[in-house]
Amino acid sequence: MADPLHEIITAPGFPTGRGRSQAPPTGSQPPAAAAKAGLPATICQLVLIAMAVVLSGCPAPPAQPPASRREALERVNDNLTRLNRPLQCSALVSFKFRDADGKLHSFLGHEAGLVFMPPQSLRFDVRSLAGSVAQFGSNEAQYWLWVDVPDARKLWWGSWHRVGQPTSRRLPVPPNELLDALMLRPLPESLDGGQLPLLRVDGQDHRLVYVRLGSGGQPVGWREIRLDPRPPYQPIEVMDRLPDGQLVLHAQLSDYRMVGADGPLTPRRYVICWPDSQAELRLDILWARLRPDLGQDLFEFPAGWRGESEEIDAPQPSGLQP
Repeated sequence: MADPLHEIITAPGFPTGRGRSQAPPTGSQPPAAAAKAGLPATICQLVLIAMAVVLSGCPAPPAQPPASRREALERVNDNLTRLNRPLQCSALVSFKFRDADGKLHSFLGHEAGLVFMPPQSLRFDVRSLAGSVAQFGSNEAQYWLWVDVPDARKLWWGSWHRVGQPTSRRLPVPPNELLDALMLRPLPESLDGGQLPLLRVDGQDHRLVYVRLGSGGQPVGWREIRLDPRPPYQPIEVMDRLPDGQLVLHAQLSDYRMVGADGPLTPRRYVICWPDSQAELRLDILWARLRPDLGQDLFEFPAGWRGESEEIDAPQPSGLQP
């Protein structure tokens, strides 16, 4: 059966080069021209932006950074409510990780196709000229990571309902943390333990701080989400830490752009690190669009996998079928 994502990312228009596309140069206006108009260039730009907002029907961005936890959450989540259809992206990706056996896997400068369907369905294919060499995936029930290269052919997988249980081992690139770092789903009201986040403001530094609580109400870690102090005031850094301050996850997000005419603002550049497994993912989104015609069958668990497999959250070794 034909691979639907392969058809998508090999269709005409899918990028084959290794660099970003560049906009054609535009002519510059002599300084005297702006002076003749009677307005400084910066004011002219603001007027043009305001006209564009009115004509497009899009709401103008807020004028000030958020002043409360509620306002910060609403700004981020109101933006992501517009992600109400599958999101398809073309990208360039480099990533590496060290598995539980100590083997380092590295993929540099590969083309990638990413499709995300809220709330947690993901298909992220890393491709070479010979086909897919790795895949991060998840659906409503399972999550997985596989690599298929000459010296390694292995699938790691687990079930969402067992995430965090004592029998569960962390993947080198944990799927729940990857989804959080991509910032494609709304921020929660709380993390483990039900503690509401705080908004910490220090000059231009605005951070949502979540404290994770374990048994007995003891802190077991915290998450910081740093917000851009400039419009559109979206997350630009995510950090997960243990109680001793050790960094578990560090994600940097930048270059937010709107998807289509009515979609959300999403990052176009990511650097995501998991220090414990020496894992790093660098992702540059070349284009993004909403695809209401894509269905759930795109996110099927790879039950027909013919290589080594490991169910990371099972108490005892078991077969592939969940």
